[in-house]
Order: sequence, then C-alpha cells, then structure tokens
Amino acid sequence: MTNAAPTLSGVPMSLRRVFFIVASCMLALTVAGCGKGGGGSSSAQVRFMNALVDAGPINVSVGSNSIVSGLAFEGQTPYLGTDSGGQEFKVGISGGTSTIIDTTINVSGDTKYTYLVYGTASAPTAQLFSDAITDPASGLFQIRVINAAFGSAGLDVYVTAPGASLDTASPNISSVTYNGSSAFIQLAPGSLQLRLTLHNSKQVIYDAGTVTFADRISYDLVVYTKGSSTLVNATLFTIDTAGSGNLINSKIAQFKLVHAAPGTAAINALVDGAVALANIPYQGASSYETLSAGTHTVTVETVTAPGAVIASAQPPFPPSTDTSIVLTGTPGANTAVVLSDNNLPGTTGSARVRFVNVAPNLGAVDVLVNFAKRVSALGSNAASSYIELTEDTYAINFDLAGSTTVVLTLPSVAVTAAHTYTLYLVGTSGQLAGVLTRDD
Repeated sequence: MTNAAPTLSGVPMSLRRVFFIVASCMLALTVAGCGKGGGGSSSAQVRFMNALVDAGPINVSVGSNSIVSGLAFEGQTPYLGTDSGGQEFKVGISGGTSTIIDTTINVSGDTKYTYLVYGTASAPTAQLFSDAITDPASGLFQIRVINAAFGSAGLDVYVTAPGASLDTASPNISSVTYNGSSAFIQLAPGSLQLRLTLHNSKQVIYDAGTVTFADRISYDLVVYTKGSSTLVNATLFTIDTAGSGNLINSKIAQFKLVHAAPGTAAINALVDGAVALANIPYQGASSYETLSAGTHTVTVETVTAPGAVIASAQPPFPPSTDTSIVLTGTPGANTAVVLSDNNLPGTTGSARVRFVNVAPNLGAVDVLVNFAKRVSALGSNAASSYIELTEDTYAINFDLAGSTTVVLTLPSVAVTAAHTYTLYLVGTSGQLAGVLTRDD
C-alpha cells in the first residue's frame, strides 16, 4: 500500500512548499525594485567629482572600502555602489599619506547621491547632494545649480534662446552662493544657451554655449573654479540610471597686458587683428579683457606707429582661465612673455604674491622679503611660484642671484589679505623699478 503525502486544501504538501518558496522569491524581488533608481540592492549609489583646484588626483574611501583612486581634477565617476547607513567618507591626495577630509554621513539604501570634493588643498571641503528627485512632467526638464567655485561670490543663472541678449533679461536662478545650491527649476526642453553672471550684474563669467536639454530629464550643474579671478567652469550631470555627466567647458577666457618695455611708447594690443586694449603706458597694466577660449594671435604695436608689430604671441587661452601678456625688451628687441595666472585667494589673513623678472639684460635675481630670501635665481622673463604673505607692509629687495648685491630696494610694499598680486621687476640697470599689480 502506497502512502499519499499529506494534503492542504487538496494540494500535496510537497507541491505547496514549492509554491510558497516561489511566491516568497517573487515578493523579495518586487520589494527590492520599488525604490527609484533601485538596482536590486539596498546599497546607495554615489558618483564622485574632483573639483579641488590645486591638489591633483584624489582617492576616496567609504567605510572600509576604497571607492575612487587617482581621480584627476575635473574627473567624475558614474554612480558607484556603496554601503548604506552611517558611512565614513575619507578623501586623500593620491600619492600622499594624509587624509584631508574625514566625515561620517548617513546614506540611504536604493538612493542616488553626488559627492563633490572642492576648494583648495589648504581649504578642502566636500558635500553630498541627494539626487532623489521626482521626474518633471512631459514638456519640461529641471535643473539645479551647485556653486563649488572657491572664492566666488553669488552667481546668477540665465537659460535663454541661443544668442539672446541679457541686457533686460531676469535670471532664471539668482544668487547661488559658494557652498550653496539652488532649488530645481523647470523649463521647456530644447537647445538653449546657459550663462552665468556675477550676482546683480550682466558680466558673463561662464558661457556654456548651446546645450540640448531633453524632455523629462533632471540635471545638476556643478560650478567650480580653475583659478581665475572671476571666471568659472562647469560640469552638467544627468540624474539618470548610470550617473552620466559631461564637462562643458566655458566658451570664454580672459587676459591682461602689462607694459614693461623701457624706452617704448604707449602700446595697443590686438587680438586676431582687432584692437582689444589701447594706450597702455610704460609700467602700466590693463584690467582683464574677455575673449573666446582657444588659441589667438596677440600682437602689440605702439600708439606712435600703428600697424607696425613690435611683438606677438599665440597663447592657448584655456577655458575659464586668466593669462597675462607682458611686453618687455628694449626698442627693436621687444618680446611678449606669456604667463598663466592663478588668482585664487590666499588662506585667511594672507595675500598671495609672485615675482616676475622682466628687466632686460639683468640676469637672474634673488628676491628677499623683509631681508629673508624667498625666491632664488629667478631668471630673465620668468615668474616665481606664488608665496603667501600675511597682510602687512614689506621691504622687498632684488639681489643679483647668489650675491648680496642689491639692484633694487622697495621699502614699503603693502599687500591686503584675500588678494593676489604680481610684483614685476622692470627697467634697465640703473633705472630699475617695481610694478605691483593686483590680479584678482
């Protein structure tokens, strides 16, 4: 006699167990997929960006896991899985041993985030922004702006038809301050021009050109600095499944002209044949002038002989950067020296100063600040690194390199905290002078 398996409501118990297991698995899969952007696990999804302007590549760990290694400046990742809950986020400089940021942050499972590292090596900071959003309705996209541009003031944001004048326009987003972010705003999708200005100003400090914004898509615009006194750059992140993003370099850069050529009349600067700066006297310096990013031909002529080029250069003018062009040399032997400017503010209470030797035929010099050597063997037509000086008035000497022979003494050079300066050594032997410019 064969014994039948016990039954429950007419179904054999063994088959009932199979049904129960299958149903339990289906329920587990359904719950895991309910969260927006869920991925079938309770881990958080975090993307990372390095906007730390002067520190080089970074490493990031979350909890006990190394998540990012060697992420270059302006580098970004897609969304990466991290453990949820209270997690220790640690940031270090690649190749170093110290941790520059160490914070514990609570992250939720099945939630997307953007983790930004920005500021400077001496003043690093980081923020975690939640990308948990509600999708816009059909016929709209939405965008949020995050200001991670160290040293910047408030930003106004304009999203317009390509080429539209800003003269009478009102910003779509107003006064996004450093470390701050705007709320999401919703706009009609399409090909639009995105520009940033200084708050309550029409001075454009970032121009993305024409950007295509898609229907029902959400974006984060992350604004950061590349070391300009005014200009900023940006990355446009899409809040999607993968965590995609695109670096959108600004269409603009800026430059200034310094006249350090003794015996040469006042000068004009032309960019690709058009006058950009005019009537700069000897020992004078212009303010920064905006131009399109990319390589341009800059020619210099005197006001007394227009059309006769006395010096020229073809700088690359990288996006969102500052460049100084210095005319030096004596009449008939002029040259244009191109300098890349880093106009970040100094640490609290300090100014940043660099020294430039453009004195013709003098040779290398040492620079002494309050009688202590701070720069050694600064060659002709060369710039030193920036140094920091606390706000004060200083005695600055230029000595022939490797000697105690003073060629110029400047007894009272005043610098103000939070500003960036260049001190140029100009002129010929016996007629040397110092020209101090504030570059920020």
